[in-house]
Amino acid sequence: MQRKWLILSTVSLGSLMSTLDGSIVNIALPAIQADFGIDLTTVEWVVVAYLLVVGSLLLPVGRLGEVQTFKRVYLVGFALFTGASVLCGLAPSESWLIGFRVLQACGAAAITAMGPAVVARTFDASERGRALGLNGVSVSLGLSLGPALGGILTQLASWRAIFLINVPIGIVAILWAWRIL
Repeated sequence: MQRKWLILSTVSLGSLMSTLDGSIVNIALPAIQADFGIDLTTVEWVVVAYLLVVGSLLLPVGRLGEVQTFKRVYLVGFALFTGASVLCGLAPSESWLIGFRVLQACGAAAITAMGPAVVARTFDASERGRALGLNGVSVSLGLSLGPALGGILTQLASWRAIFLINVPIGIVAILWAWRIL
């Protein structure tokens, strides 16, 4: 297998995880709401904070990648995302959970912004469209699998499992990216 396809696998794993985490929480909101005894308006911030931060940081983080190197920003972002996932899973209150989701979103923004940049630099023009399309499939899978996986984890364990599941996968993904990129 050519190295560029290994690089795409790394980027696609990051895309899958960051989008999965955007959608996995939705199904667990009632469980989070019940656990913390909060109203619907407050618990919605667990989702809204993540999406707002990811969306607002894509361009600045993209520029940071040009200055600091895509690999460095991608790895730091993945480490931040994974570490914040631990914190989200252990959050003692809704305020802490929302704050940790903001941290997690900062990492997700780095993953999301660096992915297409890495693909564009790795693949020549004749294969770039296909590679970006395959990465797009990972984004779609993450968004599609999130609610089902969130429901399963919430039923089998608790809402905290939707965050803690990121930790072993994130560690493997960081090591894979560090080696391949």
